[in-house]
Amino acid sequence: MRKEKIRATDFSNRERPKDRLHQFGDIFKHRFLELIKLSLLQAIFLMPLSVSFVLFWIFIKQASATNNPNAVFTVVMFQALSFLISIPVLYIGLTGVFFCLKKMAYAEGEYAASSFFIGLKEEWARGLVIGILPSVSAFLALFGGFMSYIYLPSINTVLAGLAFAILIIQFLLIYMHSYYCLGQITVYSNKMRFVYKNAMIMMLLRFPYNLLFIIVHPCIYVASLLIIDISMYVGVVLFMFTCAFGHLIWVLNVLGAFDKYINKENNLEIYRKGLRPLEDKEG
Repeated sequence: MRKEKIRATDFSNRERPKDRLHQFGDIFKHRFLELIKLSLLQAIFLMPLSVSFVLFWIFIKQASATNNPNAVFTVVMFQALSFLISIPVLYIGLTGVFFCLKKMAYAEGEYAASSFFIGLKEEWARGLVIGILPSVSAFLALFGGFMSYIYLPSINTVLAGLAFAILIIQFLLIYMHSYYCLGQITVYSNKMRFVYKNAMIMMLLRFPYNLLFIIVHPCIYVASLLIIDISMYVGVVLFMFTCAFGHLIWVLNVLGAFDKYINKENNLEIYRKGLRPLEDKEG
């Protein structure tokens, strides 16, 4: 057996990341395999949405080739309806992901598989409730956007463009909002009405950051689906193996918002938890 060098002392405060941005690099470097494992666990709950997307692109190409508007309408309608089922399932899995990543960020000593299922056991019902609003929002964005693109231009092109923009913006806002909701149920024990209210406030206060994260994740996944043929399937598989890395960005963003707007004044015991203490920040 190879003799291992044993660390003489435990990790000191000065060895911790100084902020959430540096913490991403620290977790990425030291917990890479755990993040892959967490991605694969999340992929179980991502599967219905991914399958529906792949089938959508297959059937929409066939429907478009027939030049039959009714066939295209049917494909779009079924895909929009699939959001009402597949997205809540996805959010059930996200409760386990957020619970596990929160424990990583707070340095609470987690193991991906066990922490993931503990999070599911404790919060799956609230995760399901949180997922309902994004699913309805996605349904409206796809179906309403299709209708405004096909039928409204014949009435008024400006109205069509405005309707399409509103539908996309409402989906982005609801999607951002849902991540703050997921973060709250893994950190706090508030009633759902307070979860929704607090999430809306923080989502608006940190809107530029949220918009940046939307561009990075999950737009990479959506872009991979827009690539035709084999590249699309490769993109889906790669996303399933790496989706936890994107969720880690969101979790750290959410925890940073909690520190700034909630913990600094009301929950000092978890303020900057897992980070270097402020008095040691420059040392």
